[in-house]
Amino acid sequence: MVIKRQFPRHIIKLSVEIRAGEQVCKGTTVRLSEKGFFVRAQQSFSIGLPVDITLYLKDDVPCFLKGVVKFAQTAALLKKDNGMGIELTEKDKKYEEFVRDLEN
Repeated sequence: MVIKRQFPRHIIKLSVEIRAGEQVCKGTTVRLSEKGFFVRAQQSFSIGLPVDITLYLKDDVPCFLKGVVKFAQTAALLKKDNGMGIELTEKDKKYEEFVRDLEN
């Protein structure tokens, strides 16, 4: 069975900082779409937690986003980094333009 996604995913590695209160998680995106992204990191936050995000686009241009953790993976047994799926609730123009350019 093939899962058809509503928004195309783009495989791209970008640096990201995710904040939940005083906690900060740094990682790298794996897949990115108009509505969110999956990030690999050494830690992950709880599902449902609202987060503030600084995503560094090409040339380290920061964009500031807000989101919620929709998926969290602890992969210690697989000897991989943890991961989180983030659904974006607020995006800035830089992010929207960046994703649009990926799709063209």
